[in-house]
Amino acid sequence: MRFLGALLAVALLCALSALSVSSARAHSVQSFHSLKSAHGCAPSIPPAVPGSPAPAPATPGIILINEVLLVPHTVWNCSEPATAHPTINDAWIELYNSQNQPFNLYDSRATIDGGPNSPPYYFPLGATIGPNGFLVLFPGVLFSSFFPGTPSPETTLRLVIGGVTIDQVTVPTLTPDQSYARIPDGGSTWELTGTPTIDASNGGSQTSTSSSAGGSGGSGSGTGSQALASGTQPAWSSLALPGSSPTASSSDTTSQDNSSQTFSSSPTSSAPAASDVPRRILLTVLVVALGLMIFWCWRLFTN
Repeated sequence: MRFLGALLAVALLCALSALSVSSARAHSVQSFHSLKSAHGCAPSIPPAVPGSPAPAPATPGIILINEVLLVPHTVWNCSEPATAHPTINDAWIELYNSQNQPFNLYDSRATIDGGPNSPPYYFPLGATIGPNGFLVLFPGVLFSSFFPGTPSPETTLRLVIGGVTIDQVTVPTLTPDQSYARIPDGGSTWELTGTPTIDASNGGSQTSTSSSAGGSGGSGSGTGSQALASGTQPAWSSLALPGSSPTASSSDTTSQDNSSQTFSSSPTSSAPAASDVPRRILLTVLVVALGLMIFWCWRLFTN
């Protein structure tokens, strides 16, 4: 009987431990959901643009590097699961189309690199950008040499079409989840900001942590910049076709993306989630059962 009582007590303790681990995992998943919903995101495969856009011309000032985030601290890629941890693949570059017509950047063989003789990043198959719209790229292969979670080194980025540098910027040191953005879209002024607006208009209302007059598009210098990774980009034929997805006009897309950037002003409720109620009830029952078992064993062996 004494052995049976001890065995039951051990079983109850194991059940309590399992419930605690399950609760901790549920809390972790909920935390990652909160991190991903705290700001906007963009898909890894750019959405299609209606019609048959012409290839982007090799003319400076038409397509611009508009915003850059190199040190992700949260998940920015909508294609990743909500429970994913942020990686260098969440680093992104946003392009802006200053014209009122769409362009096909894949057909124009556009690339992004870190300067002359550096390995290029090729645009995904079918990558297009809408009129006065945005295109977000996740060229993690360019930044694989960066140490995760630490400030990035000064980095030069170039947008190249047909061997012509369309735009160039020298990105200063960035801290986690800090971006370097043109204010306003396509403007000549760059600012550091702690509130990135991925796949949406930068406008003029961002709260910037500091501003910089250097690094303006088309005139940035690569001197003293960090050399980007020498990784290789997959072959053109191996790139996945973009999935079909509904598209919207530039103004609708901007409106929807801006709405996704809005933080909730309501306080976070401290009440337990509904899914935790059965677990708490079971935990209480097990604790009571354990107490009764200990009391029964004590009465049994003291009489």
